[in-house]
Parts: sequence; C-alpha cells; structure tokens
Amino acid sequence: SSFFCSLALLFVKRIERYYKSSGRPLFLRRKNLDPLSLNDLARVSQLAFTELQAKVIDTQQKVKLADIQIEQLNRTKKHAHLTDTEIMTLVDETHMYEGVGRMFILQSKEAIHNQLLEKQKIAEEKIKELEQRKSYLERSVKDAEDNIREMLMARRAQ
Repeated sequence: SSFFCSLALLFVKRIERYYKSSGRPLFLRRKNLDPLSLNDLARVSQLAFTELQAKVIDTQQKVKLADIQIEQLNRTKKHAHLTDTEIMTLVDETHMYEGVGRMFILQSKEAIHNQLLEKQKIAEEKIKELEQRKSYLERSVKDAEDNIREMLMARRAQ
C-alpha cells in the first residue's frame, strides 16, 4: 500500500512536470491529493502503472505497423523503379497501355515514365514520414518503459 502511495506521488510529480513544460494549465494540484486516503493513492498508482503498460503495448504495435508500411512502400518504390528502367530501354514510338480498372488506356512512353517517377517520389516521401513517426514512437516506448522501471525501483527502495 505504501508502495502505491509513493508511486502515486511520483505520478503526480510527473504530471506536474509535463504540464509545466507544455505550458498548459495544470488541472490537478498536489494539495487536492493530500486529503486522499492511502487506498486512494494506491489505486491511483495502480491505474498509472496499468496505463503505462497499456501505452507501451499500444505503441509497440504502432511501431510494428509502421515497419510493415515502410516495407510495403519500399516494394512499391522498387517495383516502379524496375518498371521504369525496363520502359526506358524501349524505343520512343512503342505503344504503351496503362491499366485502369478493367480497361487499358493508350499512353505515351513519357507519360508513363512521369507517372512512375511520381509514384517513386510519393513512396519516398511517405517512407520519410513513417520513419519520423516510427522514431517518435520508439522514443515514446522507451520513455514509458523508463517510467515503469522507475516505478518498480521505487517499490524496491521501500
């Protein structure tokens, strides 16, 4: 019970630190927590611990999803590059057809070349965005794991 009280106070300190750094008004003041019983503080710290664990799991799943999306975009980019390389070996007067739904549209070699380059460019931009998001998520997982370790160390210290 005293372990969870110390965790609750640690959690409150982290909340205060977060709101000070973000510049948002703090809705939870420490003086409001002082009259709480030990059981209430224990419940708050148990909830905080559970929320941190859930956050870690959720964020790890998002990291895996980002990895899958990056792999898929890399395949798309590679496919477009290989297709473009193959098309560029053909003579300029070659008839080329683009598949649209269940029909094919006659296109010039230059138009298809430009479409493939655009496809590669879009895939590259999306990959960069996903990698940035993935690095943010990995930092978030690391921070949450550090918070969990800190809570466990506080428990061992008592």
